[in-house]
Amino acid sequence: MLEQPPTKESFLKQADGLRDLARRARRLSETMKLESDQRRLLRYCEELHESASRLEQAAAEAKA
Repeated sequence: MLEQPPTKESFLKQADGLRDLARRARRLSETMKLESDQRRLLRYCEELHESASRLEQAAAEAKA
């Protein structure tokens, strides 16, 4: 059986999941005592948002 290519919906669902993780990581960063830990988590948030943006772009280009 052939695997179906990803759909717009699956890309958008993944993007939503990444943005949710970014929100939680941002909230967690506010509880960190060390500034280096805060910066690391905030960098991770940015990476998650960038990945979500790429998935949204892929959704815009995907078929159905």
